[in-house]
Amino acid sequence: MKPVKLIIIGLALAICGGAVQAQMTFAQVSRQAEADLKAAVKELSDLRNQIADEKIPISRRLTELESEVQIQRTEYDRTVRAAENREVGLSALEDKVEDARAQNIYLKNLMSTYIQQFSTRIDVAELQIYKDDIDEAEQIIDRADATDAEKMAAQIKVIQSSLERIQTIIGGHRFEGNALGANDREVRGNYVVAGPYSFFSDGGENVGFSVSEANRVLPSIVRVGVDEKFITAINDTVTSGEGELPIDTTEGDAFKLASLKSSIADEIRAGGTTMFPLLGIAAVALIIAIFKIFDISSVKSPKAGSLQQILDNLNSGNKQGALEVANAVDGPFGDLLVEGVEHADQEKELLEEVLYERLLAAQPKLERLIAFIALTAGAAPLLGLLGTVTGMIKTFALITVFGTGDAQTLSSGISEALITTKYGLIVAIPSLLAQALLTRLAKGKLGEMEQAAVAFVNGLNPQK
Repeated sequence: MKPVKLIIIGLALAICGGAVQAQMTFAQVSRQAEADLKAAVKELSDLRNQIADEKIPISRRLTELESEVQIQRTEYDRTVRAAENREVGLSALEDKVEDARAQNIYLKNLMSTYIQQFSTRIDVAELQIYKDDIDEAEQIIDRADATDAEKMAAQIKVIQSSLERIQTIIGGHRFEGNALGANDREVRGNYVVAGPYSFFSDGGENVGFSVSEANRVLPSIVRVGVDEKFITAINDTVTSGEGELPIDTTEGDAFKLASLKSSIADEIRAGGTTMFPLLGIAAVALIIAIFKIFDISSVKSPKAGSLQQILDNLNSGNKQGALEVANAVDGPFGDLLVEGVEHADQEKELLEEVLYERLLAAQPKLERLIAFIALTAGAAPLLGLLGTVTGMIKTFALITVFGTGDAQTLSSGISEALITTKYGLIVAIPSLLAQALLTRLAKGKLGEMEQAAVAFVNGLNPQK
């Protein structure tokens, strides 16, 4: 137990010594802490005084900085708003520019359409005045290096010219220009344009209405169907600038219809080669018809009483006197009566046969060549049909090469097809009528001869 006690006693002594030492150290620490506290209070007081001294300048500086910040914030807000406004304004401006560009394109296209219509609707003669401006406007539109201002300036120039034309043409516009006169020869003279009507005169033979034709740059001068007094009025008015002008109420249709009238020579050329044999047989038939009219008409019937004189001479036994009277009759009638007188003393049956033979001999002479006229009446439509077939073949050949778009190219074949048919009927119908008439006349003469023969036989006294 002694060691334990010793340990406990040792511990107790150590604790007591430590308490005394701790008491002495705490006092030192307390004094040190009090000194530190005084120093800290003094430092705090000094610091508070310093803060109090610096508080007003700092507060003033803070106020200045806050004011500056407020100013900068206001400037920032204003700058932001200005930027936003500029962005909105730029977008609106871009929209306006785009609208203006679209309107510019629309106006440019509209003016291009107007210029095209203007060049096609004015009189062809007036193109000589406005052609340069129109060509310039059309060419500058296709130029890639031309500006919009240059293009629009050229178009506006044409529009101004068209407006000036309206003012000019109201009272009639007189100007100098070229035209196609006689034989499509280019001549120079004066025009007068009044409304839709155009007139031209070169002071010579080329005077009349100015008419535009397809595929021709210059107008043609026509006077077909126009009375000479109107031609004189046109010449005087165009030359002097004053006077009265005729008006074509059909606006050119009358001239187109007049131009369709072609001469016989034009139709023969258009009919092709078939027209030559057709006209050839027509000419021969006409000559034969005229000849046969005179030939048949030249067959004279015996004068009244000649037949009775012959019968009286024969019945009285004066055969020579009867023969003299018969020889005085010309033509087939004379031959018939002479033959009857020479065979008057024969039996009646034999006499009738002799006279009938003479009638048969006279018939071919009266009816000769009439058959050719009948042949012409039958052949002419066939030749016309032949021309129709060849013309249609030519037309289909042209269609194969050029198609159906060019009517002028096809017109030659169609003309040949129709004209030959027309002339075939023109030849056939008169030929048929002439053949019927001549046949009627020939049969009439044969009937008169037959009647004379019957009267001759019946007038003779019976043979004893």
